[in-house]
Amino acid sequence: MKYREEDIQEKIYITQLEGIGERLEEDIAGILNRTGMYFRIFSRAKTPASIAQKLNKEGYGFSDDEKKLQDLIGLRVVVYYQDDMDIIRTIMEKTFRRVGEWSKTESTNEEFKASKLNGVFRIPEEYQRIYSGNFSEFPIDRTFEVQLRTVSFEGWHEIEHDMRYKSPHGDEFWRNNEDLSRTLNCVLANLELCDWSTLSVFDKLSYYHYEEGNWEMMMKGKFRLRFDTQPLSPEFINFLDENLGVAYCLYRCDRAKVIFALMQERHETITYDLVVKAANESVAVYDAKIQRRLEKLCHEVFKKDRSLKPERLDLRPLDVTPSFRLNVILSHNPVKSMQQEFMSAVQMIGAWAQGRFRNITDDIPTTPVDYEFHVPGFNIRILGNLSLGFYKLSLDYVDVTRKGVVWRTNVSLELSERIRMKVDCDYCHTPYRLVRDSFSKPRFVDEIFRRIGYEDVIPMSLKPGKVKSIKELEQISAFISDHSRNLPVILAVEEEDPERQININRLTETIGTYAHVFILDKKAIPILVEMSDYTTDELTGAVWVTFSGGEDKFYTRDMIADSRFDFNKYAFDQGNVYEKAFRHRLVRLIKEKNCE
Repeated sequence: MKYREEDIQEKIYITQLEGIGERLEEDIAGILNRTGMYFRIFSRAKTPASIAQKLNKEGYGFSDDEKKLQDLIGLRVVVYYQDDMDIIRTIMEKTFRRVGEWSKTESTNEEFKASKLNGVFRIPEEYQRIYSGNFSEFPIDRTFEVQLRTVSFEGWHEIEHDMRYKSPHGDEFWRNNEDLSRTLNCVLANLELCDWSTLSVFDKLSYYHYEEGNWEMMMKGKFRLRFDTQPLSPEFINFLDENLGVAYCLYRCDRAKVIFALMQERHETITYDLVVKAANESVAVYDAKIQRRLEKLCHEVFKKDRSLKPERLDLRPLDVTPSFRLNVILSHNPVKSMQQEFMSAVQMIGAWAQGRFRNITDDIPTTPVDYEFHVPGFNIRILGNLSLGFYKLSLDYVDVTRKGVVWRTNVSLELSERIRMKVDCDYCHTPYRLVRDSFSKPRFVDEIFRRIGYEDVIPMSLKPGKVKSIKELEQISAFISDHSRNLPVILAVEEEDPERQININRLTETIGTYAHVFILDKKAIPILVEMSDYTTDELTGAVWVTFSGGEDKFYTRDMIADSRFDFNKYAFDQGNVYEKAFRHRLVRLIKEKNCE
């Protein structure tokens, strides 16, 4: 089949793919910045002409023995030091879902080839939401390719790709000029020698400063990171002077292990102090008492807070995407009057609005009265009347930490027999850009829940409800079938092995204000077997989700155990990975349904 450039241009939305590539570039750069390594990153989406040219090559198609295009989106990470390639390779494998094996340079002792490392990964679902097209009629995978290169070989790859492998003249270009081809290979050999020699120079320089007791310069040569200008603290210099074994360990330690330890630290810049702390926690092989002394010293040195600098705002035309929805009845305490609870809720919402606008205006009321305030980028309007039992607040403001994002909140309270609260939040953003924290629950939602409480047919809770008896199970079934219910219901069945059980308490704490969470005692499983079409084995450890529209999701423990992150932000965390992956997936599902 012949693929035409015109068809590809019409059916594949390149602008949206570029948006995904830019976001991947931004997020990967954010992860790598935490390592302190020197790097450059670039992204691109293939052009329709390039897509057509590749798909029309032999071997591409839909058959089992044919391959699909996997680099529709490509990223290139260029490192300054050759040993950083393996570190970034590990980071990529832990962060994204790899497809197939890495493609790397294979060469013999008698030849030189440009050093390269290419990997293919799944495009995470959260990025795919930017793309509204469908390229299923083309043999194209929903993947992106990452190419790792050193600075020395970055320019060389462009030359070799264009002048050898992609030359329209093929072998004719070099025919009868084999001596020139060998000369070009000599250049390549020198580049490989440059990469090796650079590491050797800094290793020797680090050892020189170690012998001289120049600890900061030793670390500069050893770790080769993008250090902040802040010098090594005098407390650490004195400690290393007095404990030469610690200094030797710092000189001899595994650089990669220290870099991975740095990724677990919360920091904006890499300092010499931070590296000492990370090394002491991750690679220390000296006396435990000395390690504890250094740990205590680190605690004292790191007492200061370092504030974050906001990015400059770059305004563009904005799209609107829902970020939070809630429609509930406020609980009622007979000790208090409805008007008291109404006023209390208004006060908490007004106090939240004051906090949002604390540097803009100081006269936002916390009572149900009419009010307006408008300045560029910050707008608020309140309509309120206590005697009518009505309060409505509309607020929008620019986000000073994310370029081109405006948050918008509408909340209303209506007092009749009970108090009904509605919350609608949106974020406005530049087209084709995804905001990572697009689900945004205002703080007053949790505060009103703690102080007053919510009901959605039945009371909401931040602790999972326990279902033990047939009566309780029948009550839950009736509640799930109730058409007046607005919020989803999650029923987790207790697992025989507690280590395989999902963390239902953590789940409830996360979504308990906008979803009902219950756990079915394992002793009640036989009752549920009789009431459903599932077997005991299918139900044990399972999780059942029911939405207000009647849509059901059922996950067996095998499905839960097979859960994986396709964008693993928790790759360097400890704990049950599949449980975290499933819980993360479940929370994301509830949040996405909340915003529909």
